[in-house]
Amino acid sequence: MKKIIHTTLSTVMCFLVFSVIFSNQIFADSEKSPVEIIKARNQAVDVILKGTDDNVSAERKEQLKVVINGILDFRELSRRALGKHWKDRSDQEKSDFVDVFSRLIKNSSVKKLEVYKVDRLVYEKPEINGKKAKVTTIAYKDRKQVEIVYKMHLVDTQWLVYDMDIDGVSTARNYRDSFYKKIAKSSYKEMYDTLVRRLAEK
Repeated sequence: MKKIIHTTLSTVMCFLVFSVIFSNQIFADSEKSPVEIIKARNQAVDVILKGTDDNVSAERKEQLKVVINGILDFRELSRRALGKHWKDRSDQEKSDFVDVFSRLIKNSSVKKLEVYKVDRLVYEKPEINGKKAKVTTIAYKDRKQVEIVYKMHLVDTQWLVYDMDIDGVSTARNYRDSFYKKIAKSSYKEMYDTLVRRLAEK
């Protein structure tokens, strides 16, 4: 029993240390450009996935959740995803929505890990306009290519992603269209409760 407990604690400590190292790698230098932030995140993902097949361990998935989502501004993404319904929410409702929505996104981010395994990744010159920026990457795999545009803004001293266009389709807009339809059919509360139930099923 002591050996099992020791092994479990060691695994947890390794995970925590790993997470801190890569979080620091991405965010330690507040002078990093938007494209450097994206590159550091992608390089960290490559390290975790190196040598793995389709059966990624639970520990590595938790590491990936930290690294993949560590550059996201979940509150701003949530605000954009709710659109016109955001202003009608109380502070508590906003906080609850951000919490549930961000946890769903984190879970979803490690469902299809093959999207992170590409043959080549090209970074175009970032477009920076004051406190906003766009970083365009083109991923090549099996003679196919996918363009991802990271929309970022400066929060304090860190560049964070608040939306992503994947082959021209906005992530925030996709969620917003879905939320609008569900709210129109029932209510905000019913839509939110559906998200909570979905999270409980994970």
